[in-house]
Amino acid sequence: MGGGIVISFLNVGANVTLVEAKDEALQRGVASIAKIYDRDVARGRMTAEKKAEVLGRLNTSLSIADLSDCDAVVEAVFENMEVKQSIFASLDKACKPGALLCTNTSTLDIDAIANATSRPGDVIGMHFFSPANIMKLVEIVKGANTSSETTARVAAMTKRLRKVGVVVGNCDGFVGNRMLASYTDEAGIMLEEGLDPPAIDGPVRDFGMPMGPFQMGDLAGNDITWRVRKGKGTYNPEKNFADALCDMGRYGQKTQAGWYKYDPKVGRGRMPLPDDDLYAQLADFRSRQPKATRYPNPDPQTKTLPLTLTLTPTLTPNPSL
Repeated sequence: MGGGIVISFLNVGANVTLVEAKDEALQRGVASIAKIYDRDVARGRMTAEKKAEVLGRLNTSLSIADLSDCDAVVEAVFENMEVKQSIFASLDKACKPGALLCTNTSTLDIDAIANATSRPGDVIGMHFFSPANIMKLVEIVKGANTSSETTARVAAMTKRLRKVGVVVGNCDGFVGNRMLASYTDEAGIMLEEGLDPPAIDGPVRDFGMPMGPFQMGDLAGNDITWRVRKGKGTYNPEKNFADALCDMGRYGQKTQAGWYKYDPKVGRGRMPLPDDDLYAQLADFRSRQPKATRYPNPDPQTKTLPLTLTLTPTLTPNPSL
């Protein structure tokens, strides 16, 4: 996610400083960014000279102190409140007055993050969707103390990035993930009732969606919601196979294994390949759960699901929206 955000800013002419805690992670991040531009050059979308110019605007550091002159900072670490609060406390000390302090959190409380600083009016959510350099939507999340000036500046910055910014209130999951929760919950129920990921994702794609819920999880990173569940105290690998999956280190494309397996030699490592070994583990997991209606996987020839996937999002009113 961080690499995609960096590319989004580089692509509109911004100077970017990428900060990581460890040099190994920093070098890995720079390499992944360069790889994307290499691909653009190979496809004729960019000249080698332009690539050199773009990457020449990318600076790197292992110290938050090097962000002291930045007009805006976008934090994109994993979903852990204590880590984010620690980073924002450091940003508060390092960044100049008036700098925009943005968090890319997808679900965490903006106010709790802002309260780690002495300037909550400058703190705001800027939730990109994966892959950040391609997806157009950005949720601009106002906290209780986010100033109108901060909101307006981030909206203008989002427009400069050639993205669609939507201002939303601070609530669990904001808007996008709050709606998505009902969809993925239903998919999880179907998984428990006997269907393997390909049997769910395939018909969803046939319906017209770009990808099904499990392929989407592998793309975004299954560890994101895994960490959120841990933070909320709902993590339970004995009852939720999604937790057991991440306990195995199967985070998705980035680990070459998630709900599917991935081969770097097939579709640049992005093509989901069925994993019968995993689905055997899933069948064993189901056998240890309380008995429920069990459905067979559909005939590959018909691609029909034995039950209907219904979206019924429940949104409670929030005065901050």
